[in-house]
Amino acid sequence: MRPLTKTLAVLATAAVALCAATALNFAFWWLQGRPQDIPDAVSADGRPRVKSASFSPYRAGQSPFGASFTRGQLEQDMAVAAKVVTRIRTYSNTNQFAPVPELAQRHGLKVILGAWVGASLESNEKEIAGLIKAANEYPGAVERVVVGNEVLLRREITPELLIDYIRRVKAAIRQPVTYADVWEFWLQYPKVAAEVDFITIHVLPYWENTPTALDHVIAHMLEAHAKIAAAYPGKPILIGEIGWPSAGRVRRDAVPGRVAQARFVREIINTAHERGIDYNIFELFDEPWKFGQEGTVGGNWGLLDTERRAKFSLRGPVSEKPYWLLAFALSTGAAALLTGLALLLRPPQGFARTALVALAAQGLCTLLAASAEQSLRLAFGAGGVLGGALMTGGGALLCLLVFSELADAAAGHGQGPRPLVPVIARLEALRSLRLRPLDRALAVGLLDLVFGLAALALTFGLLVDPRYRDFRVAQFLPVALCMTVRLLATREPPRPVGTPREEWLLVGTFVLGAAVIPVKEGLVNQAAWAWGATLLLLALPWGLSLLRLGRAVRRAR
Repeated sequence: MRPLTKTLAVLATAAVALCAATALNFAFWWLQGRPQDIPDAVSADGRPRVKSASFSPYRAGQSPFGASFTRGQLEQDMAVAAKVVTRIRTYSNTNQFAPVPELAQRHGLKVILGAWVGASLESNEKEIAGLIKAANEYPGAVERVVVGNEVLLRREITPELLIDYIRRVKAAIRQPVTYADVWEFWLQYPKVAAEVDFITIHVLPYWENTPTALDHVIAHMLEAHAKIAAAYPGKPILIGEIGWPSAGRVRRDAVPGRVAQARFVREIINTAHERGIDYNIFELFDEPWKFGQEGTVGGNWGLLDTERRAKFSLRGPVSEKPYWLLAFALSTGAAALLTGLALLLRPPQGFARTALVALAAQGLCTLLAASAEQSLRLAFGAGGVLGGALMTGGGALLCLLVFSELADAAAGHGQGPRPLVPVIARLEALRSLRLRPLDRALAVGLLDLVFGLAALALTFGLLVDPRYRDFRVAQFLPVALCMTVRLLATREPPRPVGTPREEWLLVGTFVLGAAVIPVKEGLVNQAAWAWGATLLLLALPWGLSLLRLGRAVRRAR
């Protein structure tokens, strides 16, 4: 075949392979981002609206324990709230929250005004005094008040002291007075229930000790409401917190998500409208500061994101990943660029290898795009942004190094990737890095070790204290797949060494985690199964390498 004809044939093969890979990549992103039909929210006037939502307008870099929002930012967020809800609930009334009743009245919002009660008696007195003052100064805006939020659950004060606070507030204002706690706790404290004008319960199906799947949350809410109504007949009930996160870890069969949150909120609105139930959605805005305390899910309960953009409408289809088309375009473009560089620098030998290079490039770029997408979802705060950049950036570097090794092999340059040296040798190479050039195989080995140790730490955390830890499948999957393919493509036998205890530690922990984590999380937790499969895939190249090393040792004898 003439050189020009052969070149055109190779390019045509690569183009066909890329088109096939592009179609698969499109399907991958479309399935995740396609608009999904869910029931619309209804209302009496035909214009659905959330009745009430918790209002904690902390922005990026702000928290109750550090820098807080300004009055100007508070007024901006109040204007946003007025377009989304008719009523807001606050949990404090002092310091930065003091202007809330005034601004709410200006924007036509009603307020369920809270007093934060805790272990500090001095702070409690300020909150009680502020609550009484605001309720009397702004009776048109302050609809009702809440004395304490889950303070009995936290066991910070006695029921007797709480009752004293409630009585003092009732004697000083005209608005109805309540206390707020998880619904089960109201059954334990009938003395408190006797003192309030109405009962405020929290029903958070995702967070409860036994999480409730999305399909059963309405039934669970109605059951909780009915139990409280039966225990305290004649007492009005407000569901003071009810919500669903738009992102975060899966708990048993409770799966966060944008579509899930939209469905949850619409069903709450419809059920409340049909049954005459008063409710307050938790919450209006995402709160980034909660990421440090509750993981990704803690910062993703808002109806609006940190940029004050609505995550979904109350009518029409909803997309889980509305950015899916951008992710498809970027991953497709990166794959085309990577394939072009491979064909230019290391032209593969034969049509089959050419097609394989193009398919591998697209698969790699799709996996790295998924990793970047997960890193962005977890990127709350400077630490989260840095961690995500290191995970996706390090994974991309490792995968590109492996891709270059495999591209060399496909072009007939060498016999394929070299075997990686043991963990101890990699650490020694890292220590003396300044004394020798960093070759490609060593760089792959060091990055592989870093990801192995990171997976080890995450697995240990999921085994010991999993509640707020994410399943980082997308961040580790590219590394696991690339290292498995690399090992299978390595033909050179490893050099015999002593007992590789460190490698056995990694393999053993990954296998143990893959077996135990899905059981601990509940066998219905699909994310736990996905992480278990990722752990097995991470263990595979380490385990196969140990088997090859064992054979090499036996041969050396």
